[in-house]
Amino acid sequence: MNSATQICNMALSRLGSKETVNSITDPTKAEERICAVWYDPCRQSVLKKLMPNCALARKIVAKLSFTPAFGYAYAYQYPIDCLKVLGIGAIQDKENNYAVEGNMILTDEDYEDGMELRYIKDLTDVSKMPVEVCIAISAEMMEKIALQITQDAEKLKAANAFIKIDQGSASALNGQENRPVRINRSLFKLARQYDNPSTFNKR
Repeated sequence: MNSATQICNMALSRLGSKETVNSITDPTKAEERICAVWYDPCRQSVLKKLMPNCALARKIVAKLSFTPAFGYAYAYQYPIDCLKVLGIGAIQDKENNYAVEGNMILTDEDYEDGMELRYIKDLTDVSKMPVEVCIAISAEMMEKIALQITQDAEKLKAANAFIKIDQGSASALNGQENRPVRINRSLFKLARQYDNPSTFNKR
C-alpha cells in the first residue's frame, strides 16, 4: 500500500463498484468527491480504535503557563498530531494520574524538563501502514460510503460485517508484535492512595 487512493479504490471494489478514483486531493468525479469527504475521518477513527504499532509515538511536551482552576496543579501541551493519549512515562510505570481536557493534559506532577508522553499520532503516510491496517481503513470507508455509492441497504449490512472481521484481524496481528507488559503494583502504595483524598475525584 502506498496511497490513500489505493485504500479508497479497495473500498469501492468491495462495494462492487466498477468506478475508480485517481485523486482525492483534487477530486473531479462523484466517487472522488465522496471519498475525499470520508477518507481522513475513517483513517483517524481506525487509528484511534486499533492503536496500531505504526502510529505509536513518544514526545516530550512542554508545561503551559495556564493553571487549572481546581483539581490539578499543572497543564501540559497536547501535541498537534495527537489522536489519543496513551499515558505518561514508561509503560511499566503506567499510572492514571492525569486527565485530558480542552486540548491540554492536566496532572499534579511538575515535570521540569517536560512531560514524557506516549500517544497515537495522526499518521498520514500510507506507506508506513501495514497492509492489515490499510484493509481495516478500507472497511471503515466501505461502511461510510456504502449508501451514497450504491443506494443499497444490503451493501451497508455487508460493510458492517467487513468492519468486524477486518478490524478484528488487524487488532490481533498488531498485538502479536509486542510482548505483553507486566505491571507490578505495590499493595502498600495502593493502600496509601486510598487514604489520600487528593488522589481521587479529579474530574
